[in-house]
Amino acid sequence: MIDFGLDQRLIERTVEIAKSQGGFGSSNLRAALDSSPLWGAAKVEDTYNLLGHALRKAVRLIAQASGQSITDVAEQTQVSNVVTGDSLKAALDLNWDDQQERSDAISVILNALDTIELCIEKKIDDERLEPVKETLEVARKIQNQDVTTNSQGQPILKTGVAKDRRISIEDADMRHGRKSRSKRFDGYKRHVLRDLDIGVVRAVGLTLANAPEAEVTSELDIDLKAQKVNITELHIDRAYLSSSWVKQRSLDLQIFCKAWPVRNGDHFNKTDFVLNWELGLISCPNQVSIPFTEGKTVHFPSLECNVCPLQLRCTTSTKGRSVSIHPDEIFMQELRLRQSTETGRAKLRERTQVEHTLAHIGRWQGDRARYVGWRKNLFDLRRVAVVHNLHVIARMQNITYHQQAC
Repeated sequence: MIDFGLDQRLIERTVEIAKSQGGFGSSNLRAALDSSPLWGAAKVEDTYNLLGHALRKAVRLIAQASGQSITDVAEQTQVSNVVTGDSLKAALDLNWDDQQERSDAISVILNALDTIELCIEKKIDDERLEPVKETLEVARKIQNQDVTTNSQGQPILKTGVAKDRRISIEDADMRHGRKSRSKRFDGYKRHVLRDLDIGVVRAVGLTLANAPEAEVTSELDIDLKAQKVNITELHIDRAYLSSSWVKQRSLDLQIFCKAWPVRNGDHFNKTDFVLNWELGLISCPNQVSIPFTEGKTVHFPSLECNVCPLQLRCTTSTKGRSVSIHPDEIFMQELRLRQSTETGRAKLRERTQVEHTLAHIGRWQGDRARYVGWRKNLFDLRRVAVVHNLHVIARMQNITYHQQAC
């Protein structure tokens, strides 16, 4: 099914059935998009255990290829002190609170990897050892991202977390991610696009946990093009404002989203300044006007600010007041204006429908992935979306039956 894209086709087919049941045939789509975390299925480990896991896996693969036992291969390659036992740290039996002993542990593991690599190089033409080479490449990637050397040339762990850090040996696609500042997770983000008129899921997407939410729209575009629909109304949260759907939107597309909040403590905020788009001027509350450019920060002259009667309410800086202009400031003003009205706030609440859909899918799929790897987990997400759509279709049929009975 994955090879032929049939999981995508199943969603398309349920949408077609729902449209025929509900009587919706328009090519214009009103949609809402949201995401939730999906914890990865593979084990997440620290650097020591990641390297040790790769080493044990390499030894096991060598044993399988040569028809020997793991113990025999470990003894022949002189790495039995690292790969034997249930725990790498227990096998090394070091004081892990001591910096020097932690450095010694990395040295032991890296020396064992060197030994295995030398063993493989002698049998370079053996195709059965290709999986071993791939595992060793993963180990070296982890070494490069997490390990450096000190002034004495000893290996130590790097400070901080490497960008796009690999966190699992078995699942190359899992990443560290955050749902919020206080909530961290490891794995993926699942995205659901709900049809606000029919109630079915039109498309789903899966991104790595550290990827911005906005990246999923290019993936969702492929699914929607196959359904031959155009989004005319899109309800999103702020995480998707940097997506291609928003940045490259047509005049026919309406975006419903809360604007980024504008705060400046007890001082005047940006909404207290007037932007004249025809003249390209920004005016402060004291009617001082200067030119502005979208995506830039404007600085009011300090000579004007220092003698301004409203200075205490505007800024404490002796260099004058500055205001950041968003690259899409007109759009931000439109969003702020809409959410300031009762009708606009009611329209924004329509996005809660996709939150309910996402909660249903999360209940059926669970919070933890069933498979290892991005593509299989995307398949599983599409499978659950099909189940959701079938429930929607069943409700449509029940409603139609009762209407006919009445």
